Amino acid sequence: GGGRGEIVETIIRSLRLGDSIVTVCGERGSGKTIMSLVLSDRLKHRYNIIRYDLPQISTGLMLRHLLIEICPRQADLISAEQAIDGVTQELVNKSVSCLSAALHGTRPGDKPYMLTVDTQADLDASTLQVLNDLVQSQKDNDPGIQIVLFRRTEPGEQQGKTTHTIAGDNTTNPAEDHYWLRRLTLNEISEYLRHHMMLFDFNQRDVFTREMAYFIADRSDGIFRSINTLARNAFMVAGLEDAEHVSMSHLLAAGLPVRESEVDTHGFFWRHR
Repeated sequence: GGGRGEIVETIIRSLRLGDSIVTVCGERGSGKTIMSLVLSDRLKHRYNIIRYDLPQISTGLMLRHLLIEICPRQADLISAEQAIDGVTQELVNKSVSCLSAALHGTRPGDKPYMLTVDTQADLDASTLQVLNDLVQSQKDNDPGIQIVLFRRTEPGEQQGKTTHTIAGDNTTNPAEDHYWLRRLTLNEISEYLRHHMMLFDFNQRDVFTREMAYFIADRSDGIFRSINTLARNAFMVAGLEDAEHVSMSHLLAAGLPVRESEVDTHGFFWRHR
């Protein structure tokens, strides 16, 4: 949905052509994590995949993660405590030099490294500089490591800043390709639900009618996570009623807003006086 299959194929093609850094932008629930898993699975025979999916990110955490994966014998350069508390510039330079030497020293025929960064936090300037330094490590004119960054954006953020036209001419720097995971349209939501149901139960492939898909589109705003949550809750309501199929009434019940708890504005002594 939303051209994500084309994005995956284009990213794979650009990596094979030697692009160093690719950025995928999308808001929360837009499918960044599943895309990173699909890319890792598709490229696992060609690359040594390194996934960074910790909730927090910093220069120390990133370097320690890479040292463990690429230079396990030098992993103690940055301890777990230092990675959390912060590292000095001298230690950063030493770790980058160690990683660059390891990337240069790969034997002919060894698979290159690919790093996927899928985290909730934003990368600071120092961490981005470290990654830029590492991608400069080339062996036989090929990058020693290639990076796919999955960046979370806020709803309403301008897509024009990071949009990359898949079918257009690639006139930008290949090391700065950006892709945007947009929201799904009504037709794409209907198709997505149908494909999902075909995988789950072929006989229920048409259980979500056009009316139900329209309701899901209205409540989810085209976000994958919200679509999945609504559909899953509708099945849960249908299961509680021992219904054979999910109906619009089940979906309406699943889409009810969460009941807000009443806030007592009076203090403790007033309530117990």
